[in-house]
Amino acid sequence: MKNIIKKSIITITAFAIMLTLAMPMSAEAASKKAPKLNKTKVTLTITKKKTKPAVQLKVKNAAGRKVKWTSSNKKVATVSKKGKIVAKKKGVAMITVKVKGSKTLRCKVTVKDNRKAVTKKPITNPEPSPSPNPAPNGECEHDWVEKEKVVGTKLCCTHGLVFYSEAEWVAHCDKLMEQGLDGCGVSPEPIYETYYECSKCHKTK
Repeated sequence: MKNIIKKSIITITAFAIMLTLAMPMSAEAASKKAPKLNKTKVTLTITKKKTKPAVQLKVKNAAGRKVKWTSSNKKVATVSKKGKIVAKKKGVAMITVKVKGSKTLRCKVTVKDNRKAVTKKPITNPEPSPSPNPAPNGECEHDWVEKEKVVGTKLCCTHGLVFYSEAEWVAHCDKLMEQGLDGCGVSPEPIYETYYECSKCHKTK
């Protein structure tokens, strides 16, 4: 009987010790959650107001760790040492957050500009003057003038590369980060196509 009681006491004591050891381990495991950003995509719109739009980014689960913030294109958006992003001009930039002992985090920042650009009033084409020597069949003797029109948009990055879709640019940033480098920013630019227009009858080809 004494042996049974002794074995029961040993079993209960061992179980209590296991529970005691498991509790701090669970707490430690909870504290080691992977760091993450509160936002991974941000859109800021510049208006006529003097104050530039801004947003505050925060890194969760990074208490006690060193955090470094960088912007791939400071002309588009800047970021402070505490993660405050300020829009500068229209374009796209990638905010990179390096957390010591963890993976690198990213936030894509798109800056739009709602301010109306000051443009000169376009000069209207004058009425086509009749041909001094009209063709016998009455058709216009075309005077072709080379012109351009916008047919799309391309993304020009800070490394001098050109991308025709956002997916291509993101893939480029991923490759840079795999090499331990910061991503790059892009600025949208129009794609032009050449065509010809008659200065007399305005027919195009």
